[in-house]
Amino acid sequence: MTPNRVAIARVRDVDSHSEIRAAVAQLLELVQPVMQLSPHARVLVKANLCLIKSYETGATVDPFVVRSFAEWLLEHFDPAEIIIAESDATHLSADIAFKALGWQQVFRDIPRTRLLNLSTDPRVQVPLDGLYFKQLDMSRTYMEADYLVSFAKLKTHTLQRISCTMKNLFGALPEKIKIVYHPYLDRVIYDLTKVRVPDLCMIDGVIAHEGAGPVDGLPKPVGLLVAGNDPVATDHACARLMGVNPRRVPHLQLALKHRLGSAQYSVLGESIASACTRFEFIPAWVRGWYALKRRLAGTPA
Repeated sequence: MTPNRVAIARVRDVDSHSEIRAAVAQLLELVQPVMQLSPHARVLVKANLCLIKSYETGATVDPFVVRSFAEWLLEHFDPAEIIIAESDATHLSADIAFKALGWQQVFRDIPRTRLLNLSTDPRVQVPLDGLYFKQLDMSRTYMEADYLVSFAKLKTHTLQRISCTMKNLFGALPEKIKIVYHPYLDRVIYDLTKVRVPDLCMIDGVIAHEGAGPVDGLPKPVGLLVAGNDPVATDHACARLMGVNPRRVPHLQLALKHRLGSAQYSVLGESIASACTRFEFIPAWVRGWYALKRRLAGTPA
């Protein structure tokens, strides 16, 4: 049996905190045997907060879902510290996002937990035999944490088809002006996954995002949470959940070609067939228009 696991849990009432908390616990119990998290570890959670849009829009991760995850970790593994992290975006400070989207309020009473702007953290140079980068300047805390969690959103993407685990890791690049990398986005996403492969992948699909994602799409309440121990396997499963062929996701195709991860995995909890909900994707000619629009305007992709 493959060592890779992808677990899927369903939330029937997307507004119910008790159901969300129970679904997070169910999900983590399914992947716990492959989590490989030591007690007293420093855990860094890279959350997807790329813009000032609340979780109800489907564009950003729900802080309550991450809080439920942090509380479960504190109870089951007793980590030394949980660091919730994001970097600045082209038109956004991560510190403003944490405050405006309520993350400071949600996590203020959670012990051993803090928020971190990766763009203001001391940096370390990391050599990389990547497809685009040969060296990256990364957050020291990000690279030196004992355990890395990518906490992404289940979203469509105008250029990459989906935005899940691997696209979320592009946001760990502590540079503010990331727009310059958009012409090479699939290779850059690959490199940002390779430089620090996450130990655990969490996907918030309670309220997902479809259409012209990851910014200009529409909310899609699907009530799904996904977790996996391999970023490629997790995103492969997410593509299938969204009704798209994983081979049509450029950065996922690159990852499989270069064996960064695996498309072989066991699915636990809900089956992909029972949980699959077809997302709306924009046509190819519209994707080309969005690519040009973003290059000219310098908006997130």
